[in-house]
Amino acid sequence: MNIMLTRLATSILLVLIIFLIISLENIWIFSLSIFFVCIIGISEWVGNKFENLFLGLFLIFGFGSCSILYVFLNESFYLLYGLIIMNTAIFDTFAYVIGSKFGANFIVKKISPNKTLEGLVGGMIGSIIFGLMCGHIFEINFLPLIFMLGGFLAFIGDLLISYFKRQSGVKDTGSILPGHGGILDRIDSHLISTPILILLL
Repeated sequence: MNIMLTRLATSILLVLIIFLIISLENIWIFSLSIFFVCIIGISEWVGNKFENLFLGLFLIFGFGSCSILYVFLNESFYLLYGLIIMNTAIFDTFAYVIGSKFGANFIVKKISPNKTLEGLVGGMIGSIIFGLMCGHIFEINFLPLIFMLGGFLAFIGDLLISYFKRQSGVKDTGSILPGHGGILDRIDSHLISTPILILLL
C-alpha cells in the first residue's frame, strides 16, 4: 500500500511539473528540462550497462531533439505537445489498470512478465477515448487514430527498455523517482511514440 501511495504521489508531482513547464511556454526552460532528462536517461543507460549505446543515444536524444525542435518552430505547439505526452500517460494508466484487473494472456512473459493483451487493448482504448475528446475539442478528426498509434508505440518503447533491463538483470533503471525507479523507467513509453507523433502532427 505504501509503495502505491509513493508511486501515486510521485506521479502527481511529475504531472504538476510537466504542466508547469509547458504552461510557462518558455523555450529555454522547456529545452533545459528536456536536455536534463535526456542526460540522466543516457547516464542510466550507461550505468546499467545496456547493450547498444548507439541505439540508446539515438532513441533518447531523438526524443529530446524532436521535442525541443517541435515547440521551437511554433510556440502554439506547446499545447499539442502536452496532449502527446498526456496520451502516453493515459495509455500507460489504462494498460496498467486493465492489465492488473483482467490480464490473463501474457504477450512476452520472458521479457516483461506483467504485460498482457488485455492491458494493451485497455491502453489503446484509453488513447482512443482521449483522442475522441481532443479531436472534438480541436476539430481534428484523425486524432483518435493518431493517439491509438501513439499508444501502441508507447507499448513498444516500454517493451524495448524492459528487454534491456532483463538483459542486464535490473528491475529499475535507477532510483531517482520514488515508486517508479529511474528516468528511463518513466520516459521509455515516450522514446518512440513522441517523436513519431510529432512528425505526424
